[in-house]
Amino acid sequence: MAKQSAKPTKYALKKTRVSRLREDAQGGGSLFRADPTAPDALCNLRAPADAAPLSVSTIALHNGLRRYGLEGEEAFLALASRYLDVRKVSLSKLAFFPLERGQAALSGVAHDKQVMAIMDGVVAGDPDGRELPTWYQFFFGRRFREGSGKFFTPRTVAAAMARLLPVSPGAVILDPTCGGGTFLSEASRRCQDTPCRLIGNDVDRMLVGLTELVLALSLPTQHVFELLCCNIYDAAASFAGVRGAVSGILANPPFSLALERVGIRSELFSLGYRNSDAVFLDVCLDLLAPGGSLVCLLPHSLVANSEFQDLRKMVEKHWELRGVVTLPEGVFYLTGNTTTRADIVALQKRGGRHPRPGRSFFANAPTVGFPLNSRSPFLGENALSSIVTDSRVQECAAAPK
Repeated sequence: MAKQSAKPTKYALKKTRVSRLREDAQGGGSLFRADPTAPDALCNLRAPADAAPLSVSTIALHNGLRRYGLEGEEAFLALASRYLDVRKVSLSKLAFFPLERGQAALSGVAHDKQVMAIMDGVVAGDPDGRELPTWYQFFFGRRFREGSGKFFTPRTVAAAMARLLPVSPGAVILDPTCGGGTFLSEASRRCQDTPCRLIGNDVDRMLVGLTELVLALSLPTQHVFELLCCNIYDAAASFAGVRGAVSGILANPPFSLALERVGIRSELFSLGYRNSDAVFLDVCLDLLAPGGSLVCLLPHSLVANSEFQDLRKMVEKHWELRGVVTLPEGVFYLTGNTTTRADIVALQKRGGRHPRPGRSFFANAPTVGFPLNSRSPFLGENALSSIVTDSRVQECAAAPK
């Protein structure tokens, strides 16, 4: 890493070790110009009962579907099925999406020209279906995440995390907790013309179907995908085909769910860290090839708090730290109604033919490209995008040569 200059930078970069990360970077960032790739107003969609403002077309679609008794999952399936019809997606590609239920829901409103016109406008404005996970959250509201530990990752955050993943021809990129498929979609955009294989998994079959739909709509021909539906904490057989062969993992695992037992070998579980986000690190360690990269969201407490010191020491035993970006509070407020604080952690599995000394970055992102509460009408500035595209950060995150 280049020596620190006398002139202060807009965010802190330094060599560090996981066990010594502290809160000292809090407030160390500064505002940047708005990112031109910031998401549109769909990023602010909330359940109809919430207070955040909604667009006229969103309210009209919600009310139009309700007139025919379509709410929640059935309302989403009607919109998703309209995507399939308009985009002429080959139904043979879909193994998880509930086609019959979707077509039945859509047929219930097919005679209403106004409702169909609104849905066609949604498809025309987002033909690749990148906002379908946001529509899913809109129709489900808070019911989706209460007690589950799941939070859909905002697209600006997922896109930034994908920028920290090394790209190589034929890479196998996995999201073990794929949710709405946003990480895999952004990984595809990151790889661009480079051929790659994308693998998604989630314990919720409907979410696997949502990921399947998003990928079927958005992936270019040089990118292939496959999907699984299993519990990653008890899924050794399901991942047998890729165990130890994954190039990179992008993920937002369930936060802080207690685990009574696991069906995999986990040193962290044996050490007493019997929560979902800690054991997730051992899941990834088992799946990645030597030298493979992990870029994931973890609770800030795992990175900074003293009770997780032994966990961080165990991480240092098996992983090279590539970097940490501290995110602001409220990142998941609009998507998960929670102020849980998270950090982006970039790790590399030790081993491989090209071992590299620990060179890492540490940065604080005060803004992420969208408002952190429902009171702000602005998309917000995006320091996170500026951080992950910085040449020094990219050098730390790059694959060994």
